[in-house]
Amino acid sequence: MKKRFSLFALLLASASAFASSDAAWQALYERTEKACLKKSALKDAHAVGERVVFSKAIFYRIEGTYPQPHMNAQKGTVYCLHPYPKGRAEIAESP
Repeated sequence: MKKRFSLFALLLASASAFASSDAAWQALYERTEKACLKKSALKDAHAVGERVVFSKAIFYRIEGTYPQPHMNAQKGTVYCLHPYPKGRAEIAESP
């Protein structure tokens, strides 16, 4: 009986070791948001609203100003999907 309890306790402890800390999630959110802002190429870009976290990616709505002179500082919105833990941000223009 003690062996079973010890095994159960060991498995339970090892399972919790795989859980990510709040600090790790926050670092991931900051890293992916920064990558999305950079990839958007919008001037004064910032994330709008809540991020949407999927099982393998994070979605952001990014707003800013188009930097091209012919756009006359027009406001723009793009969507960014960033796979995690590794991957590169993908940008799509807002309709």
